[in-house]
Amino acid sequence: MTSATLTAPSASPALALPTGSILSALGTFRWRLAFVAAFCAVVATEVLAQPEVYEYWTLAALASGFFDLYVQSLGYGVMILLALTAAEALLPRVPAVVRPVLVGIAILAGAIAGGVVDIVVEDLGAAYVRTFRFAGDTLRWAATGAVVTAIYLVQRRAAAAASRVHEAALERVALDRQMLEARLQVMRAQIEPHFLFNTLANVKRLCQRDMSRGIAMLDNVVSYLRAALPQLRGGATTLGQEADLVRAYLDVLQIRMGEYLAFSVDVPPALRDYPFPPMMLLTLAENAIKHGLAPSPDAGRIDVTARLDGRELVIAVADTGVGFGVAKTSGTGIGLANTRARLAALYGLEAQLALRTHEPRGVVAEIRIPLDRA
Repeated sequence: MTSATLTAPSASPALALPTGSILSALGTFRWRLAFVAAFCAVVATEVLAQPEVYEYWTLAALASGFFDLYVQSLGYGVMILLALTAAEALLPRVPAVVRPVLVGIAILAGAIAGGVVDIVVEDLGAAYVRTFRFAGDTLRWAATGAVVTAIYLVQRRAAAAASRVHEAALERVALDRQMLEARLQVMRAQIEPHFLFNTLANVKRLCQRDMSRGIAMLDNVVSYLRAALPQLRGGATTLGQEADLVRAYLDVLQIRMGEYLAFSVDVPPALRDYPFPPMMLLTLAENAIKHGLAPSPDAGRIDVTARLDGRELVIAVADTGVGFGVAKTSGTGIGLANTRARLAALYGLEAQLALRTHEPRGVVAEIRIPLDRA
């Protein structure tokens, strides 16, 4: 009943509210009044809960008794509601320690006012105020109002606590995302120094033995840096830019590995402009080289593909390396773990990284991103 009469203590008095807030307050009061009316209707069913009335009362008498008790209950309920609404406007102006006392006084005053309304409606006379029945009804409704108000306040506090927990979880996800992106910035700044040092050493050796291959490899290194450097400065890339970076990376490795590496990068022009997390595709290509082709004594290849599958963008890196059994990996390496963490931070549960066996040998790493989030 009257429990719905309190809002957060920070609410401003009605006279100080702007028009929009006044309308909101009126809307809140309406549903509170509706709750009081429904609660009082339930209280009035007390008449129908007495077995003897069905033996001695007519249907009309039952309806009249229910209506009379409902009107009496409604008088108490509405007056308590009005008293609490008035107290609500005063709550921001009093110390926190005084607010429970103010609420209690408002409930008692509303119950007394409801009793006075009952006296006037029933024409019981002023002397009725001094009767035990008046005191009993007043205390009963004050206790009812206090209990329902307490339940309401506990529910409001629980809802506020749940909202704070939800907001904290969202902030934690945002912070995790920022931390992941910060790690990515560091990773970008490094540009895989071991890869560059080894490549430059290979360029030097090739220039001493085969000038044309050395120059070709140097051209590929320049292409790789040209693809990588813009991503070091920017925070967002497209699938086309990432595909160009992977192609330049594999071009360099192809000269280093010779006939042991063949590759293809197949990204349709229609998909090149889709946003894609920086360096993520390169991580999958590096993983395929490190755990797939490098441990294999045989020549192999890497195929990078992109396609649409319904409402998902699917990017796959397939290798013909040693596969799960020899590579001693099940997809839990640092690079793949970071990729999964980044996908979770960026897209939640809507994106995923999955590994599967590639026939006749090797591994396929596949990323799925929903189109509405790509």
